[in-house]
Amino acid sequence: MGTNCSASPKTIDCLYNIASHAGLVPDASLDASLASLLSLNSSSVLEQQYSTLQSGMTRQQRIAFNQDLNTLFGGNTTVSYGGVGVVALALSILFEMLAHHQTTGLGSRSPEARSQPPDPIHRIFGADAGSDISSIASEFLKQVPGTANDQDKMAALLESYERKLRTELMDFYGRMVSLERITLSSAGVKQWINGAALHIHTFLHWNRLTNPSAGERLSLDYLHRVDPLLKAYKEYLLKTVKVLPALSPGPSGLLIVEPLKNVSHEVRHRICERRAIQRALVENFLSAQNLQRGKEFFQSSHKHHEALMAQQGHFLLSMA
Repeated sequence: MGTNCSASPKTIDCLYNIASHAGLVPDASLDASLASLLSLNSSSVLEQQYSTLQSGMTRQQRIAFNQDLNTLFGGNTTVSYGGVGVVALALSILFEMLAHHQTTGLGSRSPEARSQPPDPIHRIFGADAGSDISSIASEFLKQVPGTANDQDKMAALLESYERKLRTELMDFYGRMVSLERITLSSAGVKQWINGAALHIHTFLHWNRLTNPSAGERLSLDYLHRVDPLLKAYKEYLLKTVKVLPALSPGPSGLLIVEPLKNVSHEVRHRICERRAIQRALVENFLSAQNLQRGKEFFQSSHKHHEALMAQQGHFLLSMA
């Protein structure tokens, strides 16, 4: 008779919680801020953020915050297409950084004055050594606010970075799903999915300004690439997730999630349970991520292309 080597739910839960507390649960999902700001609801999302940030400031901080915006936009209180797509995303990032500057950074006399400023672009796209997507996104989004009110310069900026994103995304995808898969990682998948979302709306806004009647296939192209990428990603996790049990008496066990991402533990289990534990943890790691959000984003962008293209949503700055 064979030996029953199925892993207990308690063992799985203990190891998952250990990974979670150590911050090792992988994240390859589309960032929620992209899903909301690159949508038909972008204007109201940005308005809400703008209002919330200002309500958390003192009167003096709010005046300084608005003065920074006044300087950047040359006294113009309207940002062309500021509530739409990539411009809304760029403004959201700008507002967050300026608000931090006033409330906890150099614009404040608080004890936290030397705290590091946030890096929303790093939070959204991550920093994966396998590609330049994050750095391209950073360069692009930092230039958008100052260019938004000049349609010719904005169109040229969009054309340039649409091309850069397209090239890098295509190359990086090929390396991740190749037989070698040398660049595949949770950070890499996340960077690609978020980069693809940004690329779709960069291309869309360029067409909005230069060729409003243009058709749409880019979202569909990315949608067709998602399933093969997520299949490769699951296979990758099944190879990288490893569990070495704690021994009694003896050394602590080791949970390895990805290369250079591991944590010691005191969970004891039989060696023969290793495969079952590995598979269960991978399923839990995949379930903890909202991997469907990226797929749904590409589907929605394709389905609502005409409505997205028709968005106007100029953003009004309050200088009070």
